[in-house]
Amino acid sequence: MLSRVADALFWTGRYLERSACLARAVDVTFSLDLDLHGVLSNPVELEWNALLSMLRQAPPQPGDSEHPVAAVQRWLLVDLGNPGSVMSCVNRARNNARSIRGSISPPMWRELNKLHWRLSDGTFQAAVAESPHDFCDEAQVGVLLCHGVCDATMSHDEGWHFIQLGTYLERADKVLRLLDSKFGLLERGDAVDLPVRNLQWGAVLRQCRAYEAYQRLYISRVEPERVVEFLLANPDFPNSVRFCLERVLDSLTEISGRLPGRCDGDAMRTLGSLVSELTYLDGEELDGERLHGLLGNALVRCGRIGHLLQQQYALH
Repeated sequence: MLSRVADALFWTGRYLERSACLARAVDVTFSLDLDLHGVLSNPVELEWNALLSMLRQAPPQPGDSEHPVAAVQRWLLVDLGNPGSVMSCVNRARNNARSIRGSISPPMWRELNKLHWRLSDGTFQAAVAESPHDFCDEAQVGVLLCHGVCDATMSHDEGWHFIQLGTYLERADKVLRLLDSKFGLLERGDAVDLPVRNLQWGAVLRQCRAYEAYQRLYISRVEPERVVEFLLANPDFPNSVRFCLERVLDSLTEISGRLPGRCDGDAMRTLGSLVSELTYLDGEELDGERLHGLLGNALVRCGRIGHLLQQQYALH
């Protein structure tokens, strides 16, 4: 496969997943903001600024008569001046897919193109100022449709595996960043903050589409240590870091044409080591500075895996 084609497939998967993760983060933060109005005096300062901090973005400048929260929602969802907005990510995924239309199935292209035009509608975008829910929901469902059509209509060959590499590496990175950003909540054991912390950790689960799966497994109130363990190391849930990295390892093994279990490249070795640590993770490591170190180290290695893949396959 040409490196240009592999690059476009990889980034199509990555940008689609990035747009869905951001749309879900904005939608969950919007709902949490409403919930916290009955508990805190200034939830805007707490939650929206925390989201911008996690995304490493400065607060946008509000327009004339624009509420600061509306400015953040506009900036993160529809502003093409923000290269990390949902609309920008969908545009980039579409441009990559358009450049290699012969390498993806026609139904996948149609779904991605439809998603782009639905989200580009001016009236639809204008409604974000009142409530971002419909826009966020449309983005998430559209990306899920793209993934489903991709899996159902494309041969699961080398090209499909490059899409999976981008999708699951991006998903693992976003879950790790979310957990790392919420690390400080574990340090606050104040009983007065318990209702707020429960809402916040419930929001963490919802941001990873994990609330129902967590409840089915634990059948109890949200407990931070269990949430972290579930999102890091659960082998069966599609949004856990371990599950995502195992899918990356599977696809990299197929692309490399090597036997399963052989890790004789830098990317494979780094990935295999991280998957092994998550597989045999000791729950006692999930507290205090050990957790902070584990999350930081995993983030660095995920970044290194992406860099090594770009070097190995001439991705840009």
